[in-house]
Amino acid sequence: MADSTLSILVRDRNRPCAPYFTTKHPFYVDIFHCDFTPLTWKGTTYVRYKLKVNIHDQVKVPPGCYIVRAYAHCNNVVTEMAMVQVGCDATVCVSLLPTTVRYCLDRAIIGLKHGTTSKTKISEKIPEDKINEAIRALESVKEYLPEEEVIPELYKEVEEILKKER
Repeated sequence: MADSTLSILVRDRNRPCAPYFTTKHPFYVDIFHCDFTPLTWKGTTYVRYKLKVNIHDQVKVPPGCYIVRAYAHCNNVVTEMAMVQVGCDATVCVSLLPTTVRYCLDRAIIGLKHGTTSKTKISEKIPEDKINEAIRALESVKEYLPEEEVIPELYKEVEEILKKER
């Protein structure tokens, strides 16, 4: 089986066309098969795999379907996950965008209101008063966060969903 290549690059959250440049600290990646089992290939398990050039690396993988995420411990930076399909003897570019705390809190609120576990609505597992308490706490934390610096359209959909819920 011929090796394929994942060309992984962490991009800047505020300028997605540019590479991440606000830190000199290294990023680590996790590469999972599509069933979330870690990829092990040629003696390397790709969990907490340090990118060779802080924000970029070319990783040899077998053809397959993968889920990739990256993180840096400085500033607690975490990217979104990306799903990638890699063909035989191919190079696939993977650009990963870091999230913001505000965006994560908004997603958590939406998840508490509308989310499901594998088979059950979260609202059927958690009492309504606990859900409302958690949402109030998350909303109160957001009051202390700066407004998003990223292009507002990127978060417009999430904000619209939250406004409809209020």
